[in-house]
Amino acid sequence: MSGPEQPRTPTTATLTGYSLALNYLPALFLGAGALAVWWAGGWSGRLLVGLFWIYLLPPLLGRAVLVALGRPQGRDVRQNERAYKVWWFLAQLQVPFNRLPALEELLRLVPGLYSAWLNLWGGRVSPFAYWGPGARILDRCLVRVERRAVIGTGVLLSGHLGLVAEDGEFAVDIAPVTVEEGAIVGAAAALGPGARVSAGEMVPSGRSIPPFTVWQGGRKVRESEVAA
Repeated sequence: MSGPEQPRTPTTATLTGYSLALNYLPALFLGAGALAVWWAGGWSGRLLVGLFWIYLLPPLLGRAVLVALGRPQGRDVRQNERAYKVWWFLAQLQVPFNRLPALEELLRLVPGLYSAWLNLWGGRVSPFAYWGPGARILDRCLVRVERRAVIGTGVLLSGHLGLVAEDGEFAVDIAPVTVEEGAIVGAAAALGPGARVSAGEMVPSGRSIPPFTVWQGGRKVRESEVAA
């Protein structure tokens, strides 16, 4: 016969008002863009305004936030911390591209254009890197891809990982994802925040690289050096 059931530790892993309010930012942004396009004169003017609103305004706003408040990074970042608030704002600016991946696929048709666009967000991406179809980036200011690197079809690069801390609060690990020179990330592989693929290495298809680890010599070898 088992003993009395132990009381469960209460959890406070709920989103704050700030987190919930910013969920409306993508819809408001797109709605304002639609109005701006409507007010623009002529079809050529509307096309230019639309392209600017979709492709240039979000990364420019994001870059301004990075300059003013700093790049978000750290482990166990809580919702009341500045790093979280900056990261969450940037995440909402990127929602249209995460929901509509075809927007980024169009940029990849022109060699070097997609890399330049990622750099506008604050990433550090070589124009001589290759992006396979369906590759996904969730945090564009936190991606580092060096020259001759190959990002395979359906690869996921995520600069964040949500978790529930020991005290029950919601927290996020935030750190850059790095693919060094000449490295290959196989199709459908996934790299978490702080993950690093060493130069010339190959990550097998479908392999997940845990956060804050280095892939070297065909295996995970050590924790990466990422500041908390």
